[in-house]
Amino acid sequence: MFGRFTPVKQFSENMLPTLPVGDVLAMEKDPGEVRRGDVITYDPSAWGLDGPFLGRVVALGGDHIAYAAGDPALTLNGKPLDEPYVRDGDAGAGGVSFAVSVPQGRMFVLGDNRGNSADSRFHPEVHAGTLPVSAVTGVDSGLDRDAPLVAVLGLVSFAGTWLLLAGLGLGIASLVARRRGPVEAQGPVWGATRVDAP
Repeated sequence: MFGRFTPVKQFSENMLPTLPVGDVLAMEKDPGEVRRGDVITYDPSAWGLDGPFLGRVVALGGDHIAYAAGDPALTLNGKPLDEPYVRDGDAGAGGVSFAVSVPQGRMFVLGDNRGNSADSRFHPEVHAGTLPVSAVTGVDSGLDRDAPLVAVLGLVSFAGTWLLLAGLGLGIASLVARRRGPVEAQGPVWGATRVDAP
């Protein structure tokens, strides 16, 4: 069961108020399907960034997602998108207008804190800001953040990080000690006795 999930710690404010900084999520590694509204971890390398990032899928292949500055909500396929998870209910925080028809096999990803999220809106030069669905590295399992599995995954991740660092430190110390090698004694060693064979 542990192999199916991976712990992810939220380090930024891009998903406030849904995910406070420091929250640990149990992400399902091979969800099989990505749906609109899913909170995901994804690889943003197509945008020239290092990841993984956390975000929310707001549109998938075949959808038309749009926002015009001043509108109270995004529109998905011509209808206002209900987003109760958006920080302060301000779907347009950040003030970036866009209108994107999402190609098949791709997705449009936004953070819940629209005023503080480096998401699809800011990468229109790369497939209109969309990413391939294959960039998804995990989907929020929906487990309660206080669930025992999430706590165990968090502890395992924490312990694994420290064990890795300890192993690296010991490995470096071993290499340094090996390079120095033993010091060969020069001249007589005090206290040694010599016995001549008869």
